[in-house]
Amino acid sequence: MPVEERDRQNVAFSTDTQPTHGGGKTGHNEIQGELFPNRWLKIGYAAGKKDVVFNNLLTHINEESLLEAFTALDSNKAVGIDGISKKKYGENLEENVKDLTHRIHNGSYKPQTKREVLIPKGNGATRPIAISSFEDKLVEWVVGRILTILYEPIFIRNSFGFRPSKSAHNAIEAVYYSLKDNRRPYVVEIDFARFFNTIPHRRLMKIISKRITDKRFKGLIGRFMKVGILDQSGRLSMPEEGTPQGSIMSPVLANIYLHEMLDSWFIENYASYNSVIVRYADDALFFFRSKEKADQFVQDLFKRVNEYRLELNRDKTRTIDFRKDQNNSFDFLGFTFYWVSKNNRRLLSLKTSKKTLHKKMQEFYNWVKMIRSRVKVKEIWKVAAAKLAGHYNYYGYWMNYTKLNHFYWEAIKSLYKWLNRRSQKKSFGWIEFGRKLEYNNVPRPPKMSQLKQLGWNPYAV
Repeated sequence: MPVEERDRQNVAFSTDTQPTHGGGKTGHNEIQGELFPNRWLKIGYAAGKKDVVFNNLLTHINEESLLEAFTALDSNKAVGIDGISKKKYGENLEENVKDLTHRIHNGSYKPQTKREVLIPKGNGATRPIAISSFEDKLVEWVVGRILTILYEPIFIRNSFGFRPSKSAHNAIEAVYYSLKDNRRPYVVEIDFARFFNTIPHRRLMKIISKRITDKRFKGLIGRFMKVGILDQSGRLSMPEEGTPQGSIMSPVLANIYLHEMLDSWFIENYASYNSVIVRYADDALFFFRSKEKADQFVQDLFKRVNEYRLELNRDKTRTIDFRKDQNNSFDFLGFTFYWVSKNNRRLLSLKTSKKTLHKKMQEFYNWVKMIRSRVKVKEIWKVAAAKLAGHYNYYGYWMNYTKLNHFYWEAIKSLYKWLNRRSQKKSFGWIEFGRKLEYNNVPRPPKMSQLKQLGWNPYAV
């Protein structure tokens, strides 16, 4: 789709030392229009200058960007309160997007009430997820994209999660290489209480205002944060704080808040070669050379978090003595980090955490039990193979091979048990079952040499 004339102008922004730029002028703006015909590149170019303040962002929420959002959104996601799916919305797509754009720019657009769904957690509790209507998802996608481009240049290197090219594996490797030489043996582990649901709106908007002065764009963000949520009992709540999980914008808003409250504060006051932060969303670890500095940081951290109207779980926020001779361990993103002895050496290793492994095995068991009589056996084999491959992909570090094998055999036992109960008569024995596994390409864990390489070489130790 060709870019309209008005969208070839430079993103309007201003700094303390530079006048506000608008469209229609020659010089700098005209050159950028030639170099950056794509709106995201234009915004990204300006965002790379950390002192830039953006004051004309709503213009980038238009028919073109909303159509891009339509293409990007998953058609299999749950529908919102209005019951309209991607397929249904797309039946009259151009007219719907044109009308939506008009309402956004004349100020009459208001997000619809979100529908709450409770997702089971491993500890028996549930996590509330707020499901937006499809039309609102389009707007959230574009706003989230703009915010991501604006804030990516100022986020710290060791902030991971819900960021482009900043995966959980990147965070795990950052933790590993921060600890493997034992130069920062004191680990501070923190845990926020209901983080996403307690972010104060006013404080968050104040932080955003440092980089964005476009009142209409900020007003749009504010409307999304304050939209009502209808729970499963039919009760409507109007949140005064929090960025509900399930919202497309929620992760980047959370990262913006944590960058201000935690990341930049740590960098300014504690960071050094011997003091390191690694954060993945609201899960964060801090590494220190001395216990005294670690303990002082924890004291200061509680004050800082309280100042920003958040709360830490005191029983889960702790300093761990992770020196090689202490035999201590800690969990992060589903892995347990611990020291192992190899040829009279103490080496850092990791494995699937006990809690996570049990949860994943139970989830697989329950899935086979539930699905065994509802779909064809061929489909069960296909999905089972995909589940195993997905598990290996995430947990597949060479030093975790034993736990991968453990998960594989528990999954196989679950399949054997429940596929044999599709009828009253026993269907097959282990020999025939083995043939079915091979025929249906149910994968075993990859060889150690094919798994993700991390740390020391197993063949050299």
